[in-house]
This record gives sequence, structure tokens and C-alpha cells, in this order.
Amino acid sequence: MLKLLLKKQALETLAFFTTGGRYGSNGKKRSPLFIVAIALLLLYGVGATVALMGYLSWTLCEAFVQSGLTGVYFAMNATMACALALIGSMFSAKSKLFEAKDNDLLLSMPFPTWTILFSRMAGLYGMAFLFSSIAFIPACVVYFIQTGFALLPAIFCILNSFVLPLLALSISALIGWALAMIGNRVRSKNLVTTILLLAFFTGYTLLYSKMGEAIEFILTHGNEIGAAMQTWLFPFYLAGLACSGNAFALLGTIGVFGGVFALVYWLLSRAFLKTVTTRRGGAGKKYKEKKIKRSPAIFALVKKELFRMKNPMILFNTAIGSMLFIILIIFALFNAELVNMINASGVDKGEIAVIVAVVLSFIASSNMITASSVSLEGENLWILKSAPVKTEEIFAAKLLLQIALTCIPATIAIVVVCALLQIPPLLSLLVWLCVSVTACLCAVLGLIVNLKLPNLTWTSEIAAVKQSLSVVVSMFTSWGIAALLIAGHFTIGTLMGAPLYLTFAFALYASACGFMLVWLGTHGVKIFERL
Repeated sequence: MLKLLLKKQALETLAFFTTGGRYGSNGKKRSPLFIVAIALLLLYGVGATVALMGYLSWTLCEAFVQSGLTGVYFAMNATMACALALIGSMFSAKSKLFEAKDNDLLLSMPFPTWTILFSRMAGLYGMAFLFSSIAFIPACVVYFIQTGFALLPAIFCILNSFVLPLLALSISALIGWALAMIGNRVRSKNLVTTILLLAFFTGYTLLYSKMGEAIEFILTHGNEIGAAMQTWLFPFYLAGLACSGNAFALLGTIGVFGGVFALVYWLLSRAFLKTVTTRRGGAGKKYKEKKIKRSPAIFALVKKELFRMKNPMILFNTAIGSMLFIILIIFALFNAELVNMINASGVDKGEIAVIVAVVLSFIASSNMITASSVSLEGENLWILKSAPVKTEEIFAAKLLLQIALTCIPATIAIVVVCALLQIPPLLSLLVWLCVSVTACLCAVLGLIVNLKLPNLTWTSEIAAVKQSLSVVVSMFTSWGIAALLIAGHFTIGTLMGAPLYLTFAFALYASACGFMLVWLGTHGVKIFERL
């Protein structure tokens, strides 16, 4: 039975690439050329991340090896790999393990609960392994390039790459279980989850902003870091010793990481059935009779789209740009030294305005609400299609939500940043126009891509958001739209001057947005009605 569930999990993941739906669905198969194109796109994303991690490892490796701290070098990279795996898997653990749409179906079949949980955790392990490998394998390759190849350490590094994700998997599964238990017992479960995730995301962003200072500190305090890791992060220190060729350390690493996973799996297997079948939902609300005011259909549709944002996982995966705007505002207000340095640098205000427009456009393009808005309708799409509203109104509601959640914080960020950097009002207005039209263009693009690449047969809402080709395609294309601003500035913008270039960019993006809206109102309507 376990083999059958593992096969289902693997085929379901494969169906994401081959049919865009759940294993066993009646979705049309994708063409081989399309599959190759998506594979190349994903390889590009992974390759760029691997290159970044390889650069960081190259910076650290020589200094640590020459100081006789090879084990500390590997321990630090093992810690980083585990942290990256945790970040990559923790936001999916709750929905994949405890909120999958087919949990009730599987529980009604003669499958032992431990096999269902194991198959779910196997899929989560694959995700954790991918993220940890992106950080750990480049570090190993860099080490062997700089020091020469050695068979035994290479074998131990490979074994460690399979062991390290177990700890990240265990922690993310515990976090997912805790969030599921909180959701079963409190009224404002989504609010609690949102606060916890926001606190984690804010801490991670602040830590990432200090990356340069952290690398400098690491290079100058290697011995102290090694001693601290040996005391406070001994499992990772043990993994580092194993990668340097210590067989006893390897056995210890397997024992510690495997033991933690076994303990967590045992705990969750005992609580899995109760967690999945409990539907308390917190204390009930007291009924109050009140009259319902009549409002236009578009308001009801926007409210319906906004209601999805109550799910913290959807909020954090589709509206990350809005949160980045808030973090940028706080960063700008509390970094007077950096602001004063920029103002005293003598750089032309037009150049600064273009840079601000590019940065804020990149942040605006990070919102992917429309890129999964059709997919999130799922098997209930027929209810929306049967409602007495026009398809154009459905599209307008999906677009308005992303535009509003992007442009409102973007406007506040532009006012704050332009005021602090003393950018003239005309240039500030042009910056706002460019960022706003970029946000609109990305919203329309995301909806069009999702219409062409919908996934209506997901087993978990998070799959429609995180494991969606429409989101991947929209993300890279939207970043390309933002990158075009800086590319155009270095080619024709320097000759035109900042005011004229920003005006030209706004006109170009507005024309593209208008063209895509016309397509959406004609061909897009037909595609939606055929879904």
C-alpha cells in the first residue's frame, strides 16, 4: 500500500509538468516542446541560485581551509542548506500534510494512516532536498576544486546531502502540525498564522540585508564561529566533520538527523488522524440580525477574491511584493545615514528617480495574485461561471485586487522615498506612473497566463499557488518587464534624459497593457467560458 501511495505522489508531481493537473485528471497533455521550455526555465532559476551559492562558498572556502577549519566550512554550509530547505518547505507543510483535499478520500480507503503520512512527507522531503542541495552541493564542488578531489570525503558529502534535509523536514512538519492544531482551536486562526509567518519573513529579510556584514564577520572570526557551532549547533558541526572525511562523525550525523526525523514521524503518525479529522474552527459567533445592503456585482466579486487572502499561505505566496513595500518604507525611515549619503553624493536626481522606479517596479512585479486566481477556483469554477455576472466583471475583480494591493503600498513607498531623497515633484509623479503601469501590466499578464495554463484539479490550494506553471511563467516575465526599464535606461534613457525616458516607458507599458486588455476582453473571455 505504501508503494502505491508513493507512486501516486510521484505521478501527481509529474502530472504538474505533463498535463498541468492532478494525476488521474482528464487534462490535456502538454506538448514536448512546451515541457522542454518549462524545464529550461526551471533550470535557469535553479542555475542562478546555484551560481550565487557557489560564489559565496568560493569567498569562504580558501580562508577556512588555509586556517585548518575545513569542518567549520562544511558545518556552516550545512547550516545554510538546512535553513534554505526549511524556508522552502515550511510554508507548504501545513497544507500538504494536514489540509490536502484528498485526505478524506484516502482515509476512507484501507490505507493505514502512517502510510498516508509517510507518502505526504516523502513529497515534502523531495522539496527540502532540492532546496538544501542548491546550497550544499555547490559548497562541496567549490571545496574539491580548490583542494583537489578525494574519494572518501566526496562519498561522505553525497551521503550528507541526503541526510541534511531530514532535519529541515522534521522542523517544517512540526511547524505545520502546530499551525494545524492552532487552526483547530482558535477563532482567528488565519490571523495567528499570518502574524507568525510575517514575524519569520521580517526576521529573514533583516538577516538577508546584513549578508555582507555577516560574510566579513565570518572571514575574520572563523575560530570563534567554530567554537560556537561546536557548542550550540553540534549536529551541524558533526556534519561538517563528516564531510571532511571523518567516518565516526558521519555515523553520528546519520544517527542524530535520522533519530530526530524518526521521533517527529512517530509523534505525527499518532496525531495525524485526529489532526486531519478535527474541524473545531474555534468558538462560534453570536448571531445578529441585520439588513443586507444591495451593492454592485463587482463589489461582491472583489470581496470574494479578497476573502482568499485570509489564507496566510496564499497571502505570503501571491502578495509578497506588498509586504516588501512595507519593509522598504520602514527601512528608508530608519536609515537616515544612507539617505543622507545618497543626497550628499551629487548624483543627478533624474538618475536617482530612474533607479527608484526600477527598484519599486521589481517589487511591484513580485505580486502574483492574478497568476493563480483562475486556478484557485478549482473544481468550483462552474459556480462562478453560472453566476449572473459577465465574464468581464469576473476579470475586472481579479485585476482590481492585485492592482489595489500593489499600488496602494507602492504609492506610500514612492511618497516616502522620493521625499527623503529630495526628488522633484515632476520626477516623483513620473516614478509613480511607471510603477503603477508596471503593476497593472503584470496583473493583466498574470491573468492571461493563468487562463492559458490553468490548474483546476489541485489537491491543495498551495499547489495552485506554489506549484503552478502559470505562476512561474508570470514571475519570470514580470521580472523581465521590470528589468526592461533599467536596460532601456542604459541604451536610450541616458540620451533622452530621465523625464523624457520615464514618460516614454510609461507610454510604452500603458500601450502594451491596453492591447492585452483588449485581448482579454475578446479571446480571454472565450477561453474562460470553455474552461
